[in-house]
Amino acid sequence: MKVEGFFRHFVWACGLMIVLGLLLGPAMANAQATDKGNKFEIYRAAIKKDYGVDIKDFKDQLKGGKADGKDITKYDLKQVLMGVKIEQEHTTNKMMALEITMDHLEEIPDYYTRLEEMEEEAEEEMEEAKAKTKK
Repeated sequence: MKVEGFFRHFVWACGLMIVLGLLLGPAMANAQATDKGNKFEIYRAAIKKDYGVDIKDFKDQLKGGKADGKDITKYDLKQVLMGVKIEQEHTTNKMMALEITMDHLEEIPDYYTRLEEMEEEAEEEMEEAKAKTKK
């Protein structure tokens, strides 16, 4: 008798969980999509403000990159903004600079912070070397 009672409660609880999942699942998915859409709009506005380009219809131009098909919001916005600025040393096409940025960030999430630190250290070393040669 006890096993039958437990089984009945177990089946009832499982049924309730299924019903709740069916009712709440679409609402939760919609909330996640809205959050993702809001995050994209934040990235879109920041890139437009800093670089004057709209990423609304951004598409990969360079095939074979590590970030092909990836969502820009996967990457830290600060890193993205730093990257576009730095990659413009190599191209005047801001969308291509963005794509290169994403490829680098796909491999190393803080690529541009590391690059900036490495360049600062190298410049300091060069200054020290120049100072030593003047003595």
